[in-house]
Amino acid sequence: MQKVLATILAVPILVLVYAGTAVRRARRRHAVMAFVALGLTGVLIATALRPTPATGTLPARISAVDPAEFTPIVETGEAPSAPVLISFPGAMNTASVERLVRIEPATSVSFGWDATATRFTITPRDTWALGKIHTVTVEAGALDATGRPLGHQIRSAFVTRRAVTATLSATAMMAGTTLAASHILIAFSGPVNATSVVLVTDPVIVGRIGVADGSTSARPAYEFIPTDPLPGGTIFTISLGAGVRDADDGPVTAEAATIQTAAAPAVVRFRPKTGATGVGWTQNLSVRFTEPMDRASTEAAWRVTQGTTAVAGKFAWAERDTVLVFNPTKSLGYSQKVALTVAVGATSKAGLPLASAASATFTTAPRPTSVTKTPGGSGDGVIGSSTWSAVEAFYLEIMNCTRTGGIVTSTGSCSSPGGRSVAPLWQDAGITTKVSRPYAKKLAVNNLCTHFSGGNPGDRLKAAGFASYVWAENLGCRSGDPYAAVLGSHLFFQSEASYSGGHYVNLMNAKYDRVGIGVWVSGGRVRLVVDFYHPL
Repeated sequence: MQKVLATILAVPILVLVYAGTAVRRARRRHAVMAFVALGLTGVLIATALRPTPATGTLPARISAVDPAEFTPIVETGEAPSAPVLISFPGAMNTASVERLVRIEPATSVSFGWDATATRFTITPRDTWALGKIHTVTVEAGALDATGRPLGHQIRSAFVTRRAVTATLSATAMMAGTTLAASHILIAFSGPVNATSVVLVTDPVIVGRIGVADGSTSARPAYEFIPTDPLPGGTIFTISLGAGVRDADDGPVTAEAATIQTAAAPAVVRFRPKTGATGVGWTQNLSVRFTEPMDRASTEAAWRVTQGTTAVAGKFAWAERDTVLVFNPTKSLGYSQKVALTVAVGATSKAGLPLASAASATFTTAPRPTSVTKTPGGSGDGVIGSSTWSAVEAFYLEIMNCTRTGGIVTSTGSCSSPGGRSVAPLWQDAGITTKVSRPYAKKLAVNNLCTHFSGGNPGDRLKAAGFASYVWAENLGCRSGDPYAAVLGSHLFFQSEASYSGGHYVNLMNAKYDRVGIGVWVSGGRVRLVVDFYHPL
């Protein structure tokens, strides 16, 4: 028995380990020890059959089994911070083993031993390189506790798993820009240490990190939630903090990203523009912005006042929500100062508040004056110089009688005037002299009665410089006395009330605040041209 034990002591301990386990991961330790025990049993049997007397001289060949019979076991998908464990069947000279450990690729490690000097642990000071093959070698010559050397090197290998990566992105985008209310999504390709997740932004954004919808343990996702809306017109660089670690304490890689917020909206202009005078009392009001606007917040921030009185109205939007149009419910009145204001509560569709409040003021037109003529009379008109300008003024009077709720009689007088809440039309000198009169002359001279000689009414208005508008046109084509002719045409227009004929609808439409009136007589032919107009 003594001979057998002496022989056992002469067996190279590391070769037995290599035969059973070489270098294994800690999670295989039970299988390792079983294999080592099996190896020891084999050695006992071999030495029992061929005993060798114990001497003080180490044999030249100390391996009981040829190392060529063994190959390293390569393990894959290893955690980046897990230790490598080598189990020896007997106590080792720890310093000699540590001196002869070689690791590829080179990694800073620390060594540890148990109290029996049989369990040797190699732990990376940070982590093993991710996604790489690592080899751990114990060179020949390592000694056991009695001084017996290892006659050959032993080696094993393992492959670490790939690195966990992260992608960074904004959660709310519009037309390639980040919305002010956006969060920042941090999506990981594998499990992470949740307490280590940190986002770095430049410029700094104050906020907190929470778990994102759809996050799983295998593919976690987090959201950085800013405390305040993101400022407009800013480029941010976003990156993971240096200390973000995966579930195995390995580093997480992520490319830095940039996000750009939309510019804060601003007011381009008001219509009517600030300082304008002579504005029609049924004028639609509008404001144009640099960015598409959120309708609800912008309408809430809009205010129209006459003195201290708020003006009610209806909203409409145009040009992809960059223009708010306000149609007052009631007339603005004559010679009234009106203020338009948009407060900073108005936000863009990107969620950014107005850069600064904006306002404009304008003054409505005074009550128009005109010459009143009865059929068969004579007199001078008040707009331009025309033989029939007085007839034009007469027509303005009778037209406004009907428009404001009165009834024009066959004698040209106004019966029961007023009662209808709509502004009288006022005669625009520019439209009269540049559009309506010239066209009345053309119709009378050429014996025509059409809206479309050389184009439509809109074409004629545009050619005269009235390009932004809504318009309509009434024509009267009669002969004889000019006053009687325009009165007859008007009585016909007024008679359309029972079935809402087009002429009647035009002269009663509150959308229009001004008219051009042209009367021309040629060869006994009387032509009346009435161009209704409202600028945008």
